[in-house]
Amino acid sequence: LWDDLRIVDGPQALAFIRRKPAVAEGLAPFDDAAIFAAIERRRAGGPGAGERPVKQVELDALLAAPEGFGDDLAVEPDFHAQRLPDNAWRRPAGSVADGVAAVVQLHRLREVAALAGFTRFEAVTPDIDGEYASDVERADLARDPTWFPAVENRGEGVFLQLDAGAVDRWLRQGGVQARVDALGAGHARWSVRRRPRNRQARPRPFPGGAYVLLHTLSHLLIQSLAVRCGYPAASIRERVYVDGEAQRFGLLLYTASADAEGTLGGLVQEARAVEDHLEAALRSAALCSSDPVCAGHAPERSLEERWLHGAACHGCALIAETSCEMRNDYLDRALVVPVIGVPDAAFFDPVV
Repeated sequence: LWDDLRIVDGPQALAFIRRKPAVAEGLAPFDDAAIFAAIERRRAGGPGAGERPVKQVELDALLAAPEGFGDDLAVEPDFHAQRLPDNAWRRPAGSVADGVAAVVQLHRLREVAALAGFTRFEAVTPDIDGEYASDVERADLARDPTWFPAVENRGEGVFLQLDAGAVDRWLRQGGVQARVDALGAGHARWSVRRRPRNRQARPRPFPGGAYVLLHTLSHLLIQSLAVRCGYPAASIRERVYVDGEAQRFGLLLYTASADAEGTLGGLVQEARAVEDHLEAALRSAALCSSDPVCAGHAPERSLEERWLHGAACHGCALIAETSCEMRNDYLDRALVVPVIGVPDAAFFDPVV
């Protein structure tokens, strides 16, 4: 309906479309004004009226997990999460995780992925809230689809919540603001060079410094977890949560399979060793095998046109694209830990 009314808007076009039996049945409870208002909301992008982005709903469920410590004894196969007590994962002294507020074990989780269509020539990624732009030009599976092919996976994961106060204080630092401005300038140059095929499409907004921090930290932790959890890095996926209005920040690292019983529990048990993994991630991020070239990369004046990367390359922060929710874009080690040439933009202190 929306695609048809993009060509000719108005009561005459709507009256013509109402002649289709399937459409007429669905639109029967609504008058013309309500239908056109819904079309305008969809053109504006994002979720509809009264709806929240899917990531915010997921974040609500993760943060509402009750505190618990023990094995997975839940009967519910789709979702079971427990927030670990601090003494189960945080070191009593000399902690490298001062900026981490909570760690949640996801003993059970369920993932459903549906195929709605195809895009050509240039892949389309969702925004930081997991939403796709409504003006994306795609090849639909059918003219009037009534169902979509989907796959259901069950698995496990580890969720880390960053301290909102620590993130806010970090974002106010001068060195951080200068680094984020440079990343934003690189994003602006990428937007100009991208030239989307759909000229009416709105440019993707810059996700902000908090997202780049969490996204880079997620990649570093995936590489550390893969050493001990029993799953290769390509089997661990990420979900990065940035709710700026409510000041909520976190990341979920999970694995899932199509088996009805899910996965084996190797990843979720590593939640108790978060300090070890964080220390290993920070140590590896401090020095890349390609430094000082990697650390000195300037996104706003990139000769190789890597506009969306700061200090990040295949030797340090890039991982398999099947594991990344942003196609390995928006990464910068300098926002996580001090690197060569950028000592004053890091969220974490260096690990000696």
